[in-house]
Amino acid sequence: MLKLKINAKQGNQQIKLSDGTFGQLTGVRIPTGGFGQEVIQWTFLSVDQIHEGFVYAGPFYDGLVINSLNAKDQYEVKMVNK
Repeated sequence: MLKLKINAKQGNQQIKLSDGTFGQLTGVRIPTGGFGQEVIQWTFLSVDQIHEGFVYAGPFYDGLVINSLNAKDQYEVKMVNK
């Protein structure tokens, strides 16, 4: 399992994985139909294309586990404040 160190104070950001590789995390706000309600869809892509990316909709929290698109890789979220 790879650990994603995510800075809770940033949105889009470059992520360093626990194995020393890097990826890009991008969030897009998507309206859910209700007045003022929205969800964030997160996309993660491996910079070196070593790992399989993921798409996830919802909040990140410490310890969250996300499977990659075809379940090739598994990521655990680690929240950090830099």
